[in-house]
Amino acid sequence: MPKLDVPKAKSKKAGPAVDELGAPKAKWEYQDASGKLIAVVSRYEPEPGKKEFRPWDVKKRRMAPPTPRPLYNQPGMLSTEQVILVEGDAIKTFFANLLPEGTPLDEVLNQIQLRDANTFEIIGEMGADLPGVLSVLPEGKEPDTQQKYSELSKEELSQRVQARAQKKPLLTSNEQTRMSLAGAQDKVGLRYDGKRDRLYDSVGGSPTTHIAKPDSRLEKYQPSAINEYLCMKLAHEMRLSVPRVDLIQVPETLYVVERYDRAVVKGEIVCLHQIDACQLLGVGADWKYERQGGLVSLKKIVDAFRGLMLSGKDLLSVQRWVMFNYLIGNSDAHAKNISLMVNSQGYELAPFYDLLCVQAYGDNDLALFIGDESTYDAVGSHSWEAFCEDCGFGFKPTMRQFRKMAEDIGKSWDKTVATAISQHQINESEKALVERIGAVIDANSKAALSMTAA
Repeated sequence: MPKLDVPKAKSKKAGPAVDELGAPKAKWEYQDASGKLIAVVSRYEPEPGKKEFRPWDVKKRRMAPPTPRPLYNQPGMLSTEQVILVEGDAIKTFFANLLPEGTPLDEVLNQIQLRDANTFEIIGEMGADLPGVLSVLPEGKEPDTQQKYSELSKEELSQRVQARAQKKPLLTSNEQTRMSLAGAQDKVGLRYDGKRDRLYDSVGGSPTTHIAKPDSRLEKYQPSAINEYLCMKLAHEMRLSVPRVDLIQVPETLYVVERYDRAVVKGEIVCLHQIDACQLLGVGADWKYERQGGLVSLKKIVDAFRGLMLSGKDLLSVQRWVMFNYLIGNSDAHAKNISLMVNSQGYELAPFYDLLCVQAYGDNDLALFIGDESTYDAVGSHSWEAFCEDCGFGFKPTMRQFRKMAEDIGKSWDKTVATAISQHQINESEKALVERIGAVIDANSKAALSMTAA
């Protein structure tokens, strides 16, 4: 039998010895249920931006974690009525859903010099003003309890919008704070006084009250600000629950939406807890489209909402959201574009947001399928029947509601556009887009009337 030369296994490269790491920057002491020290985890920073952790087994007096690995704060667990255990990946996914996506995130990380950072490191840098109720600050930094704002001129905001051409993201343009806003579109949080038409930057960790979005930098999706503004106004006209929206020109056009996760209480801005459907289903933003593996769907979202005992009124609003998105051609209505508010009474549907006509740019693929259909052209009466079966809605009342919306939306669109034109200066490219949106709504409403014919 021939002799085989078996290569020796390569040993793992040893990290630096503890005495080479310097003094620890932080320590976590692990105690058993009686309060006896059983382990210590120390964090070292041998060089800027690099962290290393070293566990110490007190009983065996060696640099290794005890076996089995202990839970942290066992004495505290004994003194509370409820302990919630959460998987590490679930926490990571939850926080990752609070961050920008794609190119906007890459540009932000370049701007703040945080390439190759993990989710928690990014949140630590950008978490002073997050979506919802959470605020995450760097270790050792105390929150500022006094809310502060500085006036932002339209000239300065215009310069920030123009600087995006040099890949300077709008999200980091306010140097007085750090914030994060989810999504794949460049945007910035600020405070807006619509009555006086005044803009303000937040200072420190002061919460913002509005989100401002300029036109997309992607040529295919230009212009976009007027699109979202009109579709949100149309939703309000059709009696869907949406936040207040405005359109400002600096002179660049920006869509400004009031944050529904903020409230004014006795003159102070209070943050409200919210979760989007991706967070609820435990999936990251990379899976927000049904075609990306089927981890999200209207059925899964509605089932999750029912599991949280969402009211019948809210569930019917979800149904109307699906119908409205179909009628306006919002093919980008994905799982991060629907959310719940969380309060002491439980869960309720958040106002709708990110409503716009994406079909006007040539996108006919549905973000969340209607029945089994993934494109607008394939949707028919059978699709809505499957949707109702999937989500537990009555088919006949659903189709009556759908027909009513299809009958009303054309007049509501004309009224919305007429009001906008009387209040704002609309340029030629925006006028052309408005015409295309009107054509999409007309075609989709006619298709809906055909599907719902007796």
